[in-house]
Amino acid sequence: MKNLRGRVAVITGASRGIGAAIAEALAQEGCRLVLAARSQDQLNKVADRLRQQYGVETLAVPTDISDERQTRALVETADAHFGTVDILVNNAGMGIYGAIDELNLDDLRHVFEINFFGALAALQAATQVMRRQGRGTIVNISSIIGKFPQPLGGGYVATKFALQGASGAARAELKRDNIDLILICPGLTETEFSQHSRISIPGAERRQGQKHALMQGIDPRRVGARTVTAIKRGEREVYITWLDRLLVWFATTFPGPLQWLLVYVARYRRQRFEQEEKTSGQ
Repeated sequence: MKNLRGRVAVITGASRGIGAAIAEALAQEGCRLVLAARSQDQLNKVADRLRQQYGVETLAVPTDISDERQTRALVETADAHFGTVDILVNNAGMGIYGAIDELNLDDLRHVFEINFFGALAALQAATQVMRRQGRGTIVNISSIIGKFPQPLGGGYVATKFALQGASGAARAELKRDNIDLILICPGLTETEFSQHSRISIPGAERRQGQKHALMQGIDPRRVGARTVTAIKRGEREVYITWLDRLLVWFATTFPGPLQWLLVYVARYRRQRFEQEEKTSGQ
């Protein structure tokens, strides 16, 4: 397995949740860290804590991943400061709730800018540095939802389908440059993801900022630890739990029963949103 001590890792969406967990797991391995997110105050807190706790050098770079220029500048800043970029973790992401026929397309475009185009811009910038040094690892944080549809979550699913397709192509293309591309597909994880998702359901927009997950997810530290193991091993595609793998297997093996199940899930989720909207309006 690879020794990561002293390697330079750039992590987007590093101020909380999975991104902060991956950053901590890499700090435990002795990596030097470049942390990116929009919230400078929260980013600085994470950077300071990891520096003090693990004795690693950290650099906080406030970045809006939906802005291509800022995203490319992030990688350039990391390279200028440390002289290299060994690992890129494309973690920054945003969800969107709404039926496909009702989605606000401006909302959807914004989510694509973060989940897909932002990740692609970071990948393109990082590969230039990695080619120069003859090695590197790119980690794209996707989701098991990128493997099968999610009613009232089709916009988000579309961004992850796109990311997974691009990742598969890039993995083959970058192999000759000794650059690994790893796709991480977590299931439901206990983060603030749903609270920061766009609500694109007519009449329910004011529920922005509320939690919408149907159940409790796993600790993001499990995702962080598994991601670092995948980097050290040079793995291709990773699931976090056996249940995640089972769900994907069922979805791909039994598309007919899955479709009928999704019809009922769509009905349930729609009723749940409508009921919660009525309750919050009272």
